[in-house]
Amino acid sequence: MDGLLLGLGFLIAVILSALFSGLETGLYTTSRLRLFLDAHAGVVPAQRARALLADMPTLLSVLLVSNNAANSLASTLAQALLIAWGVASPELVGTLGVSVVLFLLAESVPKSAFRRAHERLLYPALAPLWVTHGLLRWPVRPLAWLVRRLTGAVQLRLRTQAGRSNEPREAMLREGAAEGFLSPFQERVARGVLTMRSRQALDEAQPVEHFATARMGVRGVLLPTGCRDQRVLVLDATGSQLVGWIPLARLVDGNGFRAPRRDELHGFQLVDPQTGLDRVYLTLQRESQPFAALRGTSRLSVIDAARLRQRVMGTFGQPSGAVL
Repeated sequence: MDGLLLGLGFLIAVILSALFSGLETGLYTTSRLRLFLDAHAGVVPAQRARALLADMPTLLSVLLVSNNAANSLASTLAQALLIAWGVASPELVGTLGVSVVLFLLAESVPKSAFRRAHERLLYPALAPLWVTHGLLRWPVRPLAWLVRRLTGAVQLRLRTQAGRSNEPREAMLREGAAEGFLSPFQERVARGVLTMRSRQALDEAQPVEHFATARMGVRGVLLPTGCRDQRVLVLDATGSQLVGWIPLARLVDGNGFRAPRRDELHGFQLVDPQTGLDRVYLTLQRESQPFAALRGTSRLSVIDAARLRQRVMGTFGQPSGAVL
């Protein structure tokens, strides 16, 4: 009977270890846009996931402590089970056997599964993590504080190194422009890049009213005067949240402009208002995204990647006033 209980306890410990390992990967790899859309649609697991991700140091600490506790429990129970069975050298056999089992069943397999399935596995598994997080978030506060300090120190060092690495490039651009080593077009680009480095995202953001917009569940598209963009920003039914964008052509049907559907929306980059404009531009270029939205502002504001590109190329101009 003792052996049966030990075996059952070992199985539960392995399952818990697999669960916490998979959840860590699932929370990192699941699309933030998917979580955002589902949360605003009232999906409770998505709302929980966004609440957990709002404090990454604490979440990471809870996952690490829980996973290590489950692994330690599995190792202890395995050795006790081997002793009950009369196995010689239970410490060595248990360590080797448990290592293989945990590597395969509690690390490799669940991480791969959560990475491929995303929210299909993440949502059902969030309930036990939500309970565990509620129990451990206060005990792990010292560990979370240490994670924040170390992360802040590393980020500061990386930003400092990035700033130093940019100094020679900026100096070369300035000198080349001043000495006439650059063509007129190259000079315009150099000036555009240098200007963007001195500006923040908030300086370039425009209210969503300047763009073509549509609302979830509502037919029709609002086209401001002078709007030439072929992409439509989509807001929720109340008009208080941005939920994505969609090509204008996708909304045209035989009766005019139809209502957008959630499953056909594209995401957008979220940036802090104080983020350097050059970093915003590089991020939009790298991710091939047409928009970036400011987070944490009272008014919905958007940065247009095409507008930034025009500024860099020195071809920025005012709209002609034509109505699309």
